[in-house]
Amino acid sequence: MTPEERQAKVKWLSRYRILENQIKRLEAEAERWRSRASNTVPAPVHFKYYDSNKKSDQAVLAKMTRQELRRNNMMPVVVHGSSGLGIDDCIAEISDIQCQIQEKISQSIKVRAEIGKAIDAIPDDKLQLLLYYKYVDGLYLEEICCKVKYSYQHVRRLHNEALEVLKHELQ
Repeated sequence: MTPEERQAKVKWLSRYRILENQIKRLEAEAERWRSRASNTVPAPVHFKYYDSNKKSDQAVLAKMTRQELRRNNMMPVVVHGSSGLGIDDCIAEISDIQCQIQEKISQSIKVRAEIGKAIDAIPDDKLQLLLYYKYVDGLYLEEICCKVKYSYQHVRRLHNEALEVLKHELQ
């Protein structure tokens, strides 16, 4: 097998892990937008102020609680959000990201099935397990050594052998 063929097989097998990492990144981004939405200052609330000199307002003022009276006597305050983004903007962004996540999950399922089919076509169970550990579970060869109780050199040799045996259709 030429180095180009080997590299093409590794790239083909790595697609699943790449998609999984993209999904994690999108989920983290959605979480950041959720955090922004919870920290976004709502639009300023405008209170109706009553004048104690007007007869029509005096009846309303008489029914107010102490807190409402204190608020009525305060000067109007305008609250500005720091980013200029409203909660609606954050929700729209989260919705877009959720759609992207669903799309990536669908792709991931298809790619996982393709890779699984190719790996399952290998007759040797050891080689199948090694490829599953490496390209589906995302383990490094060092971690695989610990799991299968083989030396690093032996796992590398088995990995190369598995790539030799692997048959797939490059698209």
